[in-house]
Amino acid sequence: MRFVAPTSTHTAFNWRVRTLASDFRLEDTWEFPYEFGAEDGVDLHVFQKRAIEPMMKGIYDCSVTGLLFMVRKVFGALFRIDGNLNNFPIPGCREKSLRERLQESDLEKDTPERAMDISTQDYMSFLPVYTFADETLHELSNSTEHALMHYAWSPSGEGKWKVRMAVYVKHRTFYSAFYMSCIRPFRHFLVYPHIFRMCMKHWEARNAS
Repeated sequence: MRFVAPTSTHTAFNWRVRTLASDFRLEDTWEFPYEFGAEDGVDLHVFQKRAIEPMMKGIYDCSVTGLLFMVRKVFGALFRIDGNLNNFPIPGCREKSLRERLQESDLEKDTPERAMDISTQDYMSFLPVYTFADETLHELSNSTEHALMHYAWSPSGEGKWKVRMAVYVKHRTFYSAFYMSCIRPFRHFLVYPHIFRMCMKHWEARNAS
């Protein structure tokens, strides 16, 4: 099962992240295979709490992907990539967080009490930028890049919605960009498919119970 989605599934909509992070590169676009209707009683935040949060809490499992995440954790410690995490300026900017770019109208829509907790308390400690009814944005900043993870409750036609994810990145150095290009095959064929399957496992297990 492929989870990669065409870029147009993200860019066709006027998500807040597109203007808020216009200086970032849209790196990847993904989607879950489910389609939800109004009769299902599901929204973006329900799906995040039941599927994505528990996946992140078990990210260091015994799978090949889990071991790769552990290797990355050790690699980051050895080369001091993750020191001072989430305390770097956005590359080429003065702001340290995209929250500093939010306008009053954004803050009025923001519901931080509903924010998804996808922090692993280590090098994948994503922090919430905003939590709207139909989209959420989290960010992570280390010594190599500033990364964004966007989830959307995205219309898929005929009164249905899908949960779609987009990854944005802004690199600090050429080496960071080179590294991301080198691991792209691993992200597309190993890492993200495993992550999405784990989310589906949590979602279907909760619904079955």
